[in-house]
Amino acid sequence: MGKILDMLYAGELHPADSVIQGCEEYDEMCRESLKEMERFTERLDEDMRAEFDTLMEHYLELTFMEKSHTFSHGFRLGAGIMCEVFCENGRDQA
Repeated sequence: MGKILDMLYAGELHPADSVIQGCEEYDEMCRESLKEMERFTERLDEDMRAEFDTLMEHYLELTFMEKSHTFSHGFRLGAGIMCEVFCENGRDQA
């Protein structure tokens, strides 16, 4: 078994936990987004803030579902491409 598969099996590799590192544009956008969120929620009364928090939780859940689906789809697509490449190479060498 390859090293990546060993790491996945042993629970040492967590693709969903990886974050964008070393991208100043991403970091700056995150900081700005948090500031905007704070400024916005400060203007809300308690009921509206609770409603907004619920809305944001749902949005984050949807985002997680979308990223999970996209990761799985991309992985399947990549694996399919590899199968196709190896099948074609096997036929060419036979």
